Amino acid sequence: GFSSSSVYLIVGAFLLATAMVKTKLAERITYKILSTIGGSARNITLGVMMANICLAFLVPSSTARTAILLPVCISIIELFKTEGRSKFAINLLLTLAFTNATIGAGILTATVPNPVTIDFIVKAGGPLISYTDWLLYGFPPALLMTFITWGFIQWVYKPEHKEIPGGTEFIQNKLSSMGSMSSQEWRALSVFVLVVILWATGKWTKIDPTTACLAASGLFFLPKFGVLDWNDANKGISWQIILIAGGGISLGDILMKTGAAKWLAVSIFKALGLAGSSMLVILIVLMFIIQYMHLLFVGTTAMATAFLPIVLAMAQTANIPPMVLALPAGMIIGGYPLLMFYNTLPNILIYGTGRMRVEDFPKVGVVVCAIGCVVYAACAMTYWQWVGMF
Repeated sequence: GFSSSSVYLIVGAFLLATAMVKTKLAERITYKILSTIGGSARNITLGVMMANICLAFLVPSSTARTAILLPVCISIIELFKTEGRSKFAINLLLTLAFTNATIGAGILTATVPNPVTIDFIVKAGGPLISYTDWLLYGFPPALLMTFITWGFIQWVYKPEHKEIPGGTEFIQNKLSSMGSMSSQEWRALSVFVLVVILWATGKWTKIDPTTACLAASGLFFLPKFGVLDWNDANKGISWQIILIAGGGISLGDILMKTGAAKWLAVSIFKALGLAGSSMLVILIVLMFIIQYMHLLFVGTTAMATAFLPIVLAMAQTANIPPMVLALPAGMIIGGYPLLMFYNTLPNILIYGTGRMRVEDFPKVGVVVCAIGCVVYAACAMTYWQWVGMF
C-alpha cells in the first residue's frame, strides 16, 4: 500500500501544486485566460472552464485548482449585483467544480484516482500505463465532456444579464497589479516544463511518472533555485489523502488476495445476469453502476480503492484484460463526482460559499453523468478500439 509508486506520485503532485499556488503562477495564468476571453457573463464562465483545462496539466490536485479559482470567482460574482439567488453565481460555481472534475479524468496526474487505478491494473497483471497513454485514451472524451458540461450548465442556469458591470476592468486591474513575472514564477515554470517533458517522453526514456515527478519536485528545495521549504511542503501535502490512498490500496490487495473481490464480482455477475455477455455490454453496465454509486461516497480516492479490486475481479471472471474494465472505471470514478455537494472537497468548498442549494448539484449532475456514460460507451465501441486500447 504505502510502498506503492502511486502514493509517491500523489506526494510529488501535491508539491507541484504547492509551488504553483505559492509563486502565484497559477493565479497569473487564470487572470490571463480571463482577460483574453473577455468580461461578459458567458465568457467569464468559459474562461473558468479554460482555466480548469490549463491548470489540470499544471496543478495536479483538484482541490488546489479550486482553491486558486474560487476567490477569483467570488470576486467576480460580487460585481454581478443580484438580489436573492443569482443564476450567474450558481452557473459560475458549478462550472468551476464540475469542469474541474471532468477534465481531470483525462490527465494522469490531475486527480488521485488516476494513479491509483494504474497501480491496481499493474498488480492485476496488466500493463504499466504511461502519462501519454492515459492522455491518448482519456483526454479526448474528457475534453468533450468538459465542453458538454459547460454547455449544459449555461442552459440550466442562464445568467440574468449578459454583461458584468466592471468585469473586464476588474480582471485587467488584477493582472496589472501582479506586474511582470517574478524570478520565482520563472523557476516554478521551468520545473513544470521539465516534468511535463519527462512525462511526455516516458515511453522512450523509460522514466516512470513517479520518478519524474519526485525528481522535478526536489528542485523546488534546492538552495537559491528552490521556491519551497519544508513548512510549505507540510502544508501543501494533503496527508489524509496519502493515508486514504495507501490504506485503501492495502485494503484492495487484501480483497484480491483473499478472494473476497472475486466472490463479490461473481455475485454481481449473477445478480445482473451478465454471465456470457460481451465485453462491451459488461463495460457499459459497469460504467452506469459506478457512475451513480458516487451517491454513497465522500471522496473519489476512497471510492477508487473500494471499487477497483471488484472491477478487476469482474475482468478476471469474464476473461477480459484488466485494463479494459479498470481504466474506464477509474476515469468515471475520478471525473464524475457530480451528483451531490458532499462527493468531493471542491464540491464542498463551492457549497460552503452559501450561494447554492443542495438541489443545484443533482439538477445538473444527474444529466451530465448520464451523458458521460453514453460518451465513454461510444469511446469503447469506436475510439478506444481505433487507438489499440483493446
